[in-house]
Order: sequence, then structure tokens, then C-alpha cells
Amino acid sequence: MVYVVIPFRPGPAIQQLIEALPNMGVYIAMAPSAYFISYRGTTEELAEAIGYNGDEGAGTGIVLPVSNYFGYASKDLWEWLAIHAND
Repeated sequence: MVYVVIPFRPGPAIQQLIEALPNMGVYIAMAPSAYFISYRGTTEELAEAIGYNGDEGAGTGIVLPVSNYFGYASKDLWEWLAIHAND
């Protein structure tokens, strides 16, 4: 499953927390701040793994499942989504 993580107020360690998730494919989008993550678990489990449960290092944000997508973005993002869409 692919999720997008959108930090509202990123904590100082948010990128390190996301990159440290075990066995995850992570695409750091060239947006103000968005992370696409391939994760086998629920939205709540991913949010807790990142630290969106009161961990000051994570800050605040939202985790959303990606079931459909459309728009204009880099070729790298489209390729990453195609690879991980069925994880």
C-alpha cells in the first residue's frame, strides 16, 4: 500500500524518522513537504511508527492512503508509484 505523509509542522527529526522505518520504500517528493511511503500496515500503524502519537521529533501531520492519483509531477514520482502501487 502507498501512503502520503504530509507534515503540518515538521519536527526536527521527521525525515530521519521516516527514513528509519524498516523495509520501507520512501519517495521524498519535491513538494513543500510530502513523503510517499510503501508500507504494509494500516494508516494508524504507519502514523504511530513515524511518531505521530505525541513524539516531539515528528511534529504534527497527516497520513493518507493513496488509492488513485493524477496530476503533473516528475517522471521519477510516476515511476516510483507504478513500482509500489501493489506493495
